[in-house]
Amino acid sequence: MEKHFEEAFDGMVRLSPGSDATSSKAMDFYPEKDGETEILDIGCGKGADTFLMAKMFPKAKITSVDISQSNIRFINERAGEEGLSQRVSGKCMSMDKMSLGGKAFDLLWAQGSIYAIGFREGLRQWKKHLKSGGYIICSEVVWLVEEPSEESLEFWADEYPGIDTIEKKIEQIKEEGYDFVDFFTVPESDWDQGFYRPLKRNIDRMRRKYGWGLDTPETVQIFEREIAFYFKHNEEYGYAFFIMKKAD
Repeated sequence: MEKHFEEAFDGMVRLSPGSDATSSKAMDFYPEKDGETEILDIGCGKGADTFLMAKMFPKAKITSVDISQSNIRFINERAGEEGLSQRVSGKCMSMDKMSLGGKAFDLLWAQGSIYAIGFREGLRQWKKHLKSGGYIICSEVVWLVEEPSEESLEFWADEYPGIDTIEKKIEQIKEEGYDFVDFFTVPESDWDQGFYRPLKRNIDRMRRKYGWGLDTPETVQIFEREIAFYFKHNEEYGYAFFIMKKAD
């Protein structure tokens, strides 16, 4: 199945809804852009935001972690090609079992990835990797309406039971001992042009390749369902970026 996932995302820079413009907006909430900031990019994928942060924070050192060895190899090779090996380092590890030698960071960044262990659990586990007064900036899927349809409720009960309203997410941030700073919702274009349309092109190509028989990869069917569901219900849910600080 991993092979087919890689095929589905072939040629794509971003592996979840997003864009450089939206990520830059979120990064602007961190106040020390010119400092020697230590950044941890959690669930970094192919490093789209890793290298964006390398530009936005010119003195920062960035550790990027992902469970995919091929993604980490790609990041380290690109860092070498761009002369950034002294500032950008990729490490293959799971976000819920990060072995970082007790190192603490000024900024934890998680774009489209915290869902893998759950929003509250991520905030709880990652706190030990954050310096006092350090920031977490992460995106999380949220309800955009007060009363989602039954179809959406059933879909997300299977996909990600942790989905909730923005207000509930802010409550969770405070309950986990962080100072809430701000939030903003991600534009629909980040889901559409930034993710699902290029993904659909790949999935359509895979469908033509594998056909409609028993040998059709499950990956194709999963993403076809997900894409179709989004374009039917995209007014009901989306991503929001949340900005918070570890209390002193």
